[in-house]
Amino acid sequence: MAQPYRFQLLAPLEAPAKGVFDRSTNDEQLYRHYLTSMQRLRGSAYLADQAIQPWELDDDGRFCMRGDKRSWHFLLVDGSDEVIGCARYLVHPSTVNFEQLRVRHTPIAKDPAWSQRLRLAVEKDLRSVREEGFSFVEAGGWALKEEWRGTRAALEILVASFALGHLWGGCLGYCMATVRHGSSSILRRIGGASFAVEGEAIPPYMDPQYGCRMELLKFDSRSPVERFALLISQLKSKLTGAVVVKDGATREWSMVSGEMGWISALPSLA
Repeated sequence: MAQPYRFQLLAPLEAPAKGVFDRSTNDEQLYRHYLTSMQRLRGSAYLADQAIQPWELDDDGRFCMRGDKRSWHFLLVDGSDEVIGCARYLVHPSTVNFEQLRVRHTPIAKDPAWSQRLRLAVEKDLRSVREEGFSFVEAGGWALKEEWRGTRAALEILVASFALGHLWGGCLGYCMATVRHGSSSILRRIGGASFAVEGEAIPPYMDPQYGCRMELLKFDSRSPVERFALLISQLKSKLTGAVVVKDGATREWSMVSGEMGWISALPSLA
């Protein structure tokens, strides 16, 4: 019986495929196909959840986020070669500073009560990443086709964060997750942690861009929930053999500012 979907990785052309991703192809047409399919899925999912407005979609129904082509994308692709699930990872170089991060532009980072404390906590994490030789990743852009919610696909699209982190040689990651539908609590169940400053958790905040309450969460590839250890190992094996597709058109990317991460509604993982 044919598998209902397979994994596909898209990589930014200018960033080397760090770690064990040795199988890669520069194919502009194939890259554009998967990127377009992913952006259409994200557009329909976010619009249905009222996280974006119709005018934010392009004429092709895509929701394009700044930094998409500078990011890694983990995709679930069905038998028709269309994307049914996706997650985005902006992998930063060790030289990245606070001003260059997406988290810098969140409402909580501009809150007078938290801005300076948040900055100090992030800068401490950046120093730790450099000392450990880890990657620093900002995750977001999750979406899953409605008929696949409540299936194994919903779990794999989230747990893949830890599998990729291991394959990148270890990583520390941030994401901005919506409180709506319990999405942020789902992420905690696979190993996400509230972002704490001096032992005090940063509270949820209202994000006017997406019209919902959000939480800043932290992931460390070394600390997933134990019951997902076997699945992480299985995902690592599958991803190791995956062909990484890059855009064949050479471009120069500038550091983006002002972009946000969002996780679409996903069902309970119980």
